[in-house]
Amino acid sequence: MEYGHWVEEQNRQTCELRTALNTQITDVELRILVDSGMSHYSDLFRMKARVAKTDVFYLMSGMWKTSAEHLFLSWIGGFRPSELLKLYLEICDEVCLAMLWFDELI
Repeated sequence: MEYGHWVEEQNRQTCELRTALNTQITDVELRILVDSGMSHYSDLFRMKARVAKTDVFYLMSGMWKTSAEHLFLSWIGGFRPSELLKLYLEICDEVCLAMLWFDELI
């Protein structure tokens, strides 16, 4: 199964689960849906294991990461997007002050 197909199937299963939670279904039916979702993630990890054996750098690219994995790897690696915002604000403050100072000279 290709990753793109896996994502499409995941979206379909997520919609099914949401629909099931909003309707009255039995515990057995809900268990079947949950087991199907767990099996689906198991397929993803099997695909990742196969890819890791051939090209680990491709596996670590953003396409293969779920949002939870992306968040965890970014956090553990020390990168936080909020740091970019802080840097941007510092640069903007310096530029704005320089522009104001330049305008006063003219």
